[in-house]
Amino acid sequence: MFVSLCHIDPGLMVMASGDGGIGISNRLQGRVFCELDGELVHRFNTELAANPSPDSFNNIGGNSLWPGPEGGDYAFNYLPGTGWLVQPAINSQPTATIETCSHHTSVGKRILLDNRKGSIIQLDFRRLVMPVDIGNIARKFELKAVACRTLDELLAVEPSGLHEALFCAWTLEQFPGCDGVIAFGRTGAGAGGAINSDYYGNPGNRLKCHSHHFRLALGGMERFQIGLNHHFYPEIIGAYDAGRDMMFIRRAWRQEGGMYFNIADNDQPEGPYSAADSYSIFNGGEMGFFELETIAPLQLDAEGRGISSALWSETLIFKGTPERLAACLEGCFQIPGEIIRK
Repeated sequence: MFVSLCHIDPGLMVMASGDGGIGISNRLQGRVFCELDGELVHRFNTELAANPSPDSFNNIGGNSLWPGPEGGDYAFNYLPGTGWLVQPAINSQPTATIETCSHHTSVGKRILLDNRKGSIIQLDFRRLVMPVDIGNIARKFELKAVACRTLDELLAVEPSGLHEALFCAWTLEQFPGCDGVIAFGRTGAGAGGAINSDYYGNPGNRLKCHSHHFRLALGGMERFQIGLNHHFYPEIIGAYDAGRDMMFIRRAWRQEGGMYFNIADNDQPEGPYSAADSYSIFNGGEMGFFELETIAPLQLDAEGRGISSALWSETLIFKGTPERLAACLEGCFQIPGEIIRK
């Protein structure tokens, strides 16, 4: 299990889950990977993991925890006088094991980050990972499955005033391939109003919205990204990869408290509070991967200072025939199965 990952990180911590396993790597900055039926599900750049660059982003893949925002006045990925970058605390600093057993694994590190405002903040970075039993779903629809749940946290060592820093826990989960992959999602309120495409690149007619769900055809050479506004009650996002007979579902626990803000990789001309997305889907275009993302709000103390951002989320991965995956999508997640058969 996880042969290529264990070659890079002999200390990889593995937990059994359904028809596969979950791997957590301290060497790879606390990234999480899943294996299903002997196949590594997530994108994994083996060569880059073995020979990381000291000067540029080591985009290795997996499920990683990032600090938002990426762009705008409070950006962590654009510092004064620089182009886009990933700071060492995220790019190369390993995590350390806090606790591990067959039921859960937790890792963490203390990170130091600069932002575009010129502020420096210290955060405790924590990931709690555990298997999820979805055997009843797999058996009902005659599928193979693996699933994990994470609690991702960024905890301020000292509270930050909102004039100094914004931060949020943001999970970016990468899967290989774009062409032929169909992404989808479901919202409690109107799906069309929930969509925020003010990132970069517009999906155009690749995006089809219905009353409470949408379909997004990934692929092509252009990068684009959409977000789902928290105030429209998004429930799940996911994707279907016909080439691998796999379907991926991501869902996060809804939070009514806290403050959502714009995380986008752009100048955010309408300001840092111009968006409030709790999910996002990224099409990597020529890079050959896509991401299913979840985003947490920033929690404030009684004086209105940022103190923490935490998010419970799940990743459910199924493998089987198109007919059985479509039946599962409709029967368990209330999205018409035809949306992945078109």
